Amino acid sequence: MIYAPMFDSLLEIFDIRNYNPQSYDFVVKEKLLKLLDLLNLIKPLADDEYKELYFCVHRGSINEYGDYEELKELGEVSSYEEFVKFFNEDYPDEVKWYKMISTRYKNYVSISINSKNIIYADMNGDDSSFEKYQLQELLDFLIVKVEECIKMLKEGTYNEYVNKNYPYKNRFGVIKRKKYWEVYPEVKKNFLDELSQEEINYFIKNASDNVDDRIKDMTSLKYFDCVALAYEKLGYEIGNLNSKELYLKYADGRDEGLSKIDDTDSAEFDKWYFDKNKFSGHPWEIISGHSFSRVNLIVGHDDDDGYYLSLDGSRLLRKIEIVKIFNVLNKNNIPIRVYNADMVKNAIIGEDYVGIVPENIFPVQCESYFEKYNPKEFVHMYDDKMLKYIKWEPLEKIELK
Repeated sequence: MIYAPMFDSLLEIFDIRNYNPQSYDFVVKEKLLKLLDLLNLIKPLADDEYKELYFCVHRGSINEYGDYEELKELGEVSSYEEFVKFFNEDYPDEVKWYKMISTRYKNYVSISINSKNIIYADMNGDDSSFEKYQLQELLDFLIVKVEECIKMLKEGTYNEYVNKNYPYKNRFGVIKRKKYWEVYPEVKKNFLDELSQEEINYFIKNASDNVDDRIKDMTSLKYFDCVALAYEKLGYEIGNLNSKELYLKYADGRDEGLSKIDDTDSAEFDKWYFDKNKFSGHPWEIISGHSFSRVNLIVGHDDDDGYYLSLDGSRLLRKIEIVKIFNVLNKNNIPIRVYNADMVKNAIIGEDYVGIVPENIFPVQCESYFEKYNPKEFVHMYDDKMLKYIKWEPLEKIELK
């Protein structure tokens, strides 16, 4: 019998960190083929034989969690009470649920469980010389669990059972930001501490996806001056640095030569701007970060009218900076627009939705999991206080062929 702690250990052991298809020994391949034969009874949900199954595994007694004396000797725990505490934190419920996803394209097979990729196999590859008993054990266990699921599907009880029992902490859903703030007022307080009501009102009144005015004779110095206004408003250390020096200090650094041209010559800026051999860098990235957290103050251009500035409002993790930068530049009569301005407005007044994602998924860039409401920020369901406000994404209905 395999209990959840051992099952998790096996998943950790065989979590593939790269995507090179593996060739397994004959015994492993035979067990994998048996598992695939069972999965072949299930109707695919999408292309590439995409299939999902949910199953639970009992946590067992604390003895299944580990050897207390051994863990104490290794310094992992300091007392038996701490050992019990860790066990109850890692396995708070009698059973732990798992989501298995399998895909098959031609001779390539992939199987993942709770986002851990345990199998990526070339079924036509030669048998390799190694044999891992634990992988056989894992496959044997998966065969048993899939057989249980297929039995319930034949009886017509599987989907109802999963819908009733699959933990909410493992599901996708959305919550209105206002309700999220209602449950966690400290989140709202921390947010509003950084924005005054005056700043919010100004942004809501003036921010738009469109911009009317233009900068006729654009220079790099004019751009650096705008960036300096943003840094000053955000409370960056300015010191005695001029605007270009501030750009060089705080921006991404991959400026495609913007800092090298004559910063007062508009003709030279035009030549640089329209040079088709550039733009592999990040000249507009004034606050560095990942794709979901950087801030770009982008110079745009209309063929007839001239230049203007843009902020990307889809990066809601930077909504404070977006509001403050827009406000200060707009008040200084700089032509500036905000991509997805309404998205930012809805966020700062709590009228948008926050996405709820399973605890095994890092809550960033999860847009593809949601068909409705288009959330741009994501959290885990911390406790049941959120439950009554969450709109859950339906679980896939699983059927036999």
